[in-house]
Amino acid sequence: MEETPLSLSNIRILKEIRKGFDLEGKMIKKVLILSIVMLLIGALAVTGTAQQVISIEYGELWKDLFEPAVEEFEKITGAKVDTLVVPYGMDMWEKITLDFANDIAPDVFMVDAFRIADCVEAGYTGKLDGYLKEWPDWDQYYPAFQAMGSYEGHIYGITLEASVNAVLWYWKPNFEKAGIPIPWEPKDWGEVLETAERIKESCPDVEYPLYIPMGTKWGEGAIFSGIYSEILGADTSEGDCNRLRDYTTGKWIGSSPAIERALNFYREVFFVRKLCQTELMYATDVWKEWRRLMRTGKIGIGQGGAWEWTEFWPEAIRPSEIMRSKVLGWTALPGSGDQDTPSIQTISGGWTVVMKKEAKNPDLVWEFLKILNSKERLARWLAAVGKLSTRKDSPEVPEYEKNKFLMDIGKLFPYTTARDAVTGYTTVSHYLQLAMEKVAISGLSAAEAMEWYNDRLINVFGQDQVEIIELPDCGCY
Repeated sequence: MEETPLSLSNIRILKEIRKGFDLEGKMIKKVLILSIVMLLIGALAVTGTAQQVISIEYGELWKDLFEPAVEEFEKITGAKVDTLVVPYGMDMWEKITLDFANDIAPDVFMVDAFRIADCVEAGYTGKLDGYLKEWPDWDQYYPAFQAMGSYEGHIYGITLEASVNAVLWYWKPNFEKAGIPIPWEPKDWGEVLETAERIKESCPDVEYPLYIPMGTKWGEGAIFSGIYSEILGADTSEGDCNRLRDYTTGKWIGSSPAIERALNFYREVFFVRKLCQTELMYATDVWKEWRRLMRTGKIGIGQGGAWEWTEFWPEAIRPSEIMRSKVLGWTALPGSGDQDTPSIQTISGGWTVVMKKEAKNPDLVWEFLKILNSKERLARWLAAVGKLSTRKDSPEVPEYEKNKFLMDIGKLFPYTTARDAVTGYTTVSHYLQLAMEKVAISGLSAAEAMEWYNDRLINVFGQDQVEIIELPDCGCY
């Protein structure tokens, strides 16, 4: 507690008190001593503990989750929250790195789960292990999503929401016109391609019979909403044969049957069958164009994430769930159909909320994180925005339990996994995006594009950090 200096008027009073000691007797002295004590007590009374402050930064899309949490936190703790909302469309990772570079980073901020490793390595985020150990709610989180905010055995982020990729969205009026039965449940990639061909023949107004994110303009979206689900569905998971990284050896996989099959699928879609044009893969805002095309029926089948159920339409013109379900259907992306491949394969991600490593009052920051991630608050917000929960107890909240879409698509969780949240992943992702362009635009064979990709990884990480999985090793044919 800081003491407030005595004012000039108080100093003058003290001078008068000193005179009193000289002029009066003992009784006066006693009175004056008492006055001094009261003056000092009064001086201390005007000193108070300065209001505690924490700072937070979050994306505009999460405003309806954070704002009520801030109000509750301030009411309960008496502390103040300085808030910065990152506008929709701004790169939040770029924003937070600039904040740290300029020494203005907030105590609480959001990180896409695949960036957790980068955040830790940069020294941005603090460990939450101790707090979570004492928080009963932590047991309600699915293990996959507990791990999503972790790095090298420690937990740094709490995942606010989950996504399931890849979902195959389809426009029901186009299916009806092409005579394709609904609900649609393809058993392998061949059936997906055949269905897209039927739409191409029967619906000339459909610009994209099969739309799949591709290329560097999509960035990580081309991997997360695109090719990684194909890789996962193109081989067995045994020995990490269907991943980009071998977790047993700790090496990146530069060449494998799964990667080659996935690249070949892209080549078929874009270069061979012309089921997806490449021009809009480089639009100013690829996400905006993809959503516009889907909600206007210009796409037959579109590969994307579960969150698109609400985001295909801007809020101002978003139809009710009943109206949406009349025109928009979804099904899980099947496996390739090759030997030992899964029947369904998805990949999940999500945004985490983290604490700055150098937060001045970590205990107070943790109180905010608990309020933000409470069972009722999180479930109600997720139900309102149509996003999946990372908590097992969300269906106990009536608003969430009544959301048929969330309850149905949540059944894909047993088939899901997560991206490789380790240092170097963003580099691997970038080179895979370029390899996709080589098959989709330049027409290179999948084998040629994969060889190029493998060489790039070796150049960056070194020969000893990149491995090749041969066909016999996975029992493939």
